[in-house]
Amino acid sequence: MAEALFLVLLILHIGAIVAWMGGAALFVSVIIPSLSKMSPASRAEFILSALPRYLSFITGSSILAIIAGLILYGYYFATSPASSFPGLVYIQAGALLGLIVLIIALGILVPSGRKLISLVKQGPKPQAQQAAQDPTLAQIARLQRRMGMAGRLGVALLGVALILMIIGAS
Repeated sequence: MAEALFLVLLILHIGAIVAWMGGAALFVSVIIPSLSKMSPASRAEFILSALPRYLSFITGSSILAIIAGLILYGYYFATSPASSFPGLVYIQAGALLGLIVLIIALGILVPSGRKLISLVKQGPKPQAQQAAQDPTLAQIARLQRRMGMAGRLGVALLGVALILMIIGAS
């Protein structure tokens, strides 16, 4: 029974990590570059239709990954002596990076995305000939850049965390 619980926790943790990293990689490699190439009307429509669902997905998968990882960590050390785990420092470093990325996601990416959605909802429908000095459009551009930077940093840190976890587990 104990081994079954360990396997369920491990599968849940790894599945959530794959979803989180995959979503982050998709955001950085496809969504952000595509937004900058879309017409203002298409960009607004995409932001309103896809971004809320994306933000919910990233929030859920990141929180699930961290919670499942913490439970897995506690379970493993409750059932095994700490001295039997030589890669503990790598696991702990990877967990710390995961927590940092969670803070970046929930502290920068998600609030910026929600603000972006709010601005697009309340603003007039963008026109292709609108002036570049429009403060709302400038704020939208800043939010997109902030989200892109947070996403790239998150993907890089998650990649390092993954490598540390693999080293620690082997």
